[in-house]
Amino acid sequence: DVAGLAMEVSLFPGRFSAMREIWSGMVNQLEARCMVCNGMLLVPSLLLVLRVFLRGFQLISGLRIETLSENEAYFVADAVLLSNIVVMLGILCVACFFIDGKGSTGWTIYNIRNFIPGQPILRDLAAVCVAMIHFSAIEFMGVHPGILLWQFVALVTVGYTAFVSRILEKNTNEVTDGGMLRSARAWPVVVFGLRYGFLTAVCGFAPTVNAVAMVRLYKQTRGLSPNVTAEDTECFLTQLSSISLTVVSSLVTAFVYGTTMVGDIDGGVVVSWWDAVIYQVLTLAALACVNGSVFLLEKVGRKLGETNFHVGNEAFMQAHRASGAAVVPNVKPTAIGCAVFGVCSFFLLCIATG
Repeated sequence: DVAGLAMEVSLFPGRFSAMREIWSGMVNQLEARCMVCNGMLLVPSLLLVLRVFLRGFQLISGLRIETLSENEAYFVADAVLLSNIVVMLGILCVACFFIDGKGSTGWTIYNIRNFIPGQPILRDLAAVCVAMIHFSAIEFMGVHPGILLWQFVALVTVGYTAFVSRILEKNTNEVTDGGMLRSARAWPVVVFGLRYGFLTAVCGFAPTVNAVAMVRLYKQTRGLSPNVTAEDTECFLTQLSSISLTVVSSLVTAFVYGTTMVGDIDGGVVVSWWDAVIYQVLTLAALACVNGSVFLLEKVGRKLGETNFHVGNEAFMQAHRASGAAVVPNVKPTAIGCAVFGVCSFFLLCIATG
C-alpha cells in the first residue's frame, strides 16, 4: 500500500488530489500520513540489512573449508559474523517500533527512578541500532561500495520521503511544526543512524565522539542554529550535560589515542598529537557536511514535491476540461515525478541487490 501510494503521488499528483478519497485511510489523518512516512524512512535501511544478509549467506553457501587458507577462513568467519550482527540489529530496530505502541508520531517516555528521567528509551535504542547497521554495512562491504550505498540510502530516505510528504501536505490543510516528515517518529531514529553510522565508519569512533562533544558544547555555550546541529535528530544527545560530554569525550580520547596513536622515535614513545588534531578538524568538517546534506536533501525534496504537485494538478485540470469533465481523464505522469520515482527506484534496487 505504501509503495502504491508513493507511486501514485509521485507520477500522478493531480489525479491523486482529485481521487484522494480512495486513499483516505492513509492520508486523511496525521497519524496515518506519518505512518506512511515511517515506512518510507525505514525501508532503505532495512533493504541494506537484507543486502548484507544475502551477501553473508552467499559466502556460507559457496564455502569450501578444505580449500581455505588460515587468512581466508578468518576473513569469511568475520564477514559472516558481521552479517549476522547486522540482521540482529535490524530485527531489534523494527522490534522497538512494534513494542512502543504510542503511535506514529511519538514515543513512550520512560522514567527509571533517577537513572533515566523522562527519556524515550526505545527511540534511542532504535537510533543506536540504525547507526550500528550503517557502520557495520560499510565495514562489511568496504569503502566501495559501502559509502556509495550509504549515499543511495540517504538520498532515498531523506530526499524521496520529503518529496512524497510534501505532496501529501499540499493535499491537506493541516499545519505541523517542521512539516509532516519531521513529525514522523522514525525521522530522528533514521537520520541519527545515517549521520553517526557513516561518521563512525569513515572517521573512527573517538573522532566522532569528540566532534559531537565539541559541537554540543559550543551549542550550549554560544548557541547554534538547530539546522546546523540537526537538533531534532540528536535523540539522547540533547539530554547530555556539558560535564557528561566532557567526561565521555576525555575517556574515549584517552583510551583510543593512548593505545593506538603511539610511535617510536629515537627509542622514545611519542603521541602523535598533531595528526590527531588535524584528523579531528577533518571529522568536524565531515560532521558539518553530513548535517548540511540532510538539511539540503530535505529542502530539495520538499521543493521538488511542491513543484510536482502544482504541475500535476494543472495538467490534470487541463485534461479534465478537455474531456468534458464527465470522467476522470487518463493523464500522463509528470516529468518530475517520473525522474524522481525512477531514480529512487533504481537506487533501492541497487541497495537491495547491488
